[in-house]
Amino acid sequence: MNDAKLKRPVFEAARIRDLSVAVYRKRLVQDSGAGADERMIAKDADGGLKMRGRAAAYDGLTRAYLDVLGVKP
Repeated sequence: MNDAKLKRPVFEAARIRDLSVAVYRKRLVQDSGAGADERMIAKDADGGLKMRGRAAAYDGLTRAYLDVLGVKP
């Protein structure tokens, strides 16, 4: 059996946050239209740091969804 298939993903806090930011951006665009995420980043003028902080609210859900989907480190 291929050892690569046996490796489980590692979900460190930074990786969870990356996923949460991706979901946050997707929801922002779905709710506010194309380019809403880029406009928010431009308005914040910090390269996305505030958005990354806002996305922290999704971290618990991100972990829960991964668990429900059977994706566990």
